[in-house]
Amino acid sequence: MSKFKTSQSAISLLVVFGIFIALNIVVGQLRLRKDLTEEKLYTLSEGTTELVGTLSRNITLKFYFSKSLEGLPIPLKQYAQRVSDLLYEYASHSKGRITLETYDPKPDSDEEEWAQRYGLAGQSMGLLGGPSLYMGLVAVAGTKEAAIPVFDPRAESELEYAITRLIDEVLRTKKNKIGVMSSLPVMGSSPETPPSPLGQPLQGSKPWMLISELKKQYEVSSVDMDVEEVPEDVQTLLVIHPKEPAQKMLFALDQFVLRGGRLVVFVDPLCITEQDDTKQFGGLFGAASDLNTLTKAWGFESNRRKVIADFKAASMVSFGAGGSQRSPAWLSLRGEAIGREEIITSSLDILMLPFSGSFSGKPKEGLMVTTLLQTSEETSEIDSFTAMNSSANYRNAQVKGKTPLALRLQGNFKTAFPDGPPKEDTEGDDEPKAPSTDRLVESEKDGIVVLVADVDMLYDRYMVRNLNFFGQTLTQPINDNLSFVLNMLEQLSGSKALIGLRSRGTFDRPFDRVNELERQAQQRWQEEQAQLTEKLQAAQARFNQFQTEKQQDQKLILSPAQKREIEKVKKERFEAQRHLREVRKNLRQDIETLGLQVKLVNMGLMPVVVALFGVVYGWCRRRRGIS
Repeated sequence: MSKFKTSQSAISLLVVFGIFIALNIVVGQLRLRKDLTEEKLYTLSEGTTELVGTLSRNITLKFYFSKSLEGLPIPLKQYAQRVSDLLYEYASHSKGRITLETYDPKPDSDEEEWAQRYGLAGQSMGLLGGPSLYMGLVAVAGTKEAAIPVFDPRAESELEYAITRLIDEVLRTKKNKIGVMSSLPVMGSSPETPPSPLGQPLQGSKPWMLISELKKQYEVSSVDMDVEEVPEDVQTLLVIHPKEPAQKMLFALDQFVLRGGRLVVFVDPLCITEQDDTKQFGGLFGAASDLNTLTKAWGFESNRRKVIADFKAASMVSFGAGGSQRSPAWLSLRGEAIGREEIITSSLDILMLPFSGSFSGKPKEGLMVTTLLQTSEETSEIDSFTAMNSSANYRNAQVKGKTPLALRLQGNFKTAFPDGPPKEDTEGDDEPKAPSTDRLVESEKDGIVVLVADVDMLYDRYMVRNLNFFGQTLTQPINDNLSFVLNMLEQLSGSKALIGLRSRGTFDRPFDRVNELERQAQQRWQEEQAQLTEKLQAAQARFNQFQTEKQQDQKLILSPAQKREIEKVKKERFEAQRHLREVRKNLRQDIETLGLQVKLVNMGLMPVVVALFGVVYGWCRRRRGIS
């Protein structure tokens, strides 16, 4: 009987073991995941989900990663795993349209040869001739291919955008077309250009750097300022410095937006770029620009008579004669002034906006507004004359707080011409023309408009510098102005998914408490330093006073009072420096204590939880045995 029970127990154990193995195999084929991160780092955005869920063509994503390469840093392996996990999300949401393939391009293998053919960038991990690290992605749709040569862990917040853009690129059948409309010679001019209104011939000029960069990726066409209708093949229109726009042109832009066109407008209350261009005409200064006739219908207005002064964003500017000073009207935007949640601006470090305007208002019903750039709370509005005056006192201006400098409007737009197209005065025409019956009064589909309150940021002088390299002229960016515009146009000229794509959060979670301790310590250190500086300055002033009171032949001899003052200063300096050392010492102690607490929690919490579970489980079993 005991042998039968033993064999029965063994069979039961084998059955349970077999079930466990079978269940493990089945579950291993499933990929059940739950994104518990605060910023949903592993969840695709709504735009990307819509794009991959409605693909009209099959796409193969080929992920190349040298996982078998020796000596790979652990953080790099973890980053590659996150990339792989995100790519799987694309495939799982594509309804079978996306096939994910992974390759390990070992040295001298077929996989490495194909990686090189696709243009992936191999990074050397050792001496010259050693094995290369590959971590890139190739998208193939029919005969069209595109690639991300290398994934940069430092740009992880832009990972989803890069992959979605890659998919969108292989789906395109032709270059996108961008229209450019401007009162400035952004497209360049030639000696054959007609003379100016003042009768003086214009000199030939090259296109602005922005236009040259756009032509590398898009088909760029010029649109006249007096256009009556935006060409149908233009889906994205860039308008720069629209001065005194004609009503028929405004109506053309109105209808362009209502039919679903994507409009980007740069206006300016004080365009110094135009002033530079008009110096050959006696230094005449042009009028400000705005599109308030249209933007008021959307809920926003720009003040064409006021320039923004932001003391936290003040830039060091040269005002001639070798002098320079910080100008609050010459903005250098950093940090919180740049929208970090938007993919357009998430990777930008600094933007320069000379004498920028601003926007005010609220979006009309049906529209959603996103602030791309804004000032700090220490912001005032000043007139143009004050802005150009280097000795002006900006502190007298009224503070108005944070102010938007660049906005994106998206949604259902209403026409700015509810009474019909504008009536143009025509001599000899007594009968008014009948209103057009095919005009639009609201959006056929969601439209997108981006408004920026500065034009000068687009000019070469304020975004790049020219360098001479062995006889060749090279350009070097001095800020992120060019990247800002290119990112924006790339997003707007791409698919809807790119427009609405958010910037993914960071996987490196900072210790907020440590950062706060450091901030408090830095503040205390600065206060101590300021007090020490004030004491030294006061002591120097007393010392100078003693010197002026002495006779000429005693200037080089220290008086008893001066000696006492010097000893006092030395003592005060010693005490202040000792206080500074105490501040730094206490900071280190606080951080070390906090770090020890975190380690104790990490190492001790799990054993405590397991032990408590064991105690509760044993107590429950014992209670059931007693009952």
